Amino acid sequence: MKPFRSAMERQAWDRVRGLREFHWSDLANLGVHENTARQFVRRWELDGRVRCIRKDMHRKIYRNADLDEQEPSVTAPAGGHATPEGNMWRAMRRLVQFGPTDVAAHANAGGVEVSVEKARAYCRQLLGSGHLKVRQTAIPGRREAIYQLIDDTGPRPPKPVRVAGILDQNTGSFIPAKGGAA
Repeated sequence: MKPFRSAMERQAWDRVRGLREFHWSDLANLGVHENTARQFVRRWELDGRVRCIRKDMHRKIYRNADLDEQEPSVTAPAGGHATPEGNMWRAMRRLVQFGPTDVAAHANAGGVEVSVEKARAYCRQLLGSGHLKVRQTAIPGRREAIYQLIDDTGPRPPKPVRVAGILDQNTGSFIPAKGGAA
């Protein structure tokens, strides 16, 4: 990583380094001028210090890239076995935009087989729970839908449950599915 350009940038970094997530306005609230705060965050993103984890409307929310490395490994849950949901969630967190085919291709690892149909169903469930948004609509027979992750709640995958909805293991919240039954 490149060294900081000024003592002010170093102080700003020290203020947000330990935060789970932040926006440039958090720096402005700490006394850094608005334009300077934006410039610092853009520079840190290019340098790899921070990573955009989600977009809330027009606000990019960032996380210290070092915190990503400190998160527990999610290749296998406590039981010791990799899960299709875990592999698909990890693929979605890394890809900027993706379709079910992309998710299935990236999720076939660790002895877990993920079909395109399974990835498509998981994408639909996460879309219904508000974790994903559609970037490009599907045209049946021509192209599949392209999605973007808009609510990255953490390393553990949101888990579909028999009751129609999504259980987010990171926040402990249950989000009922909109319309339809399980």
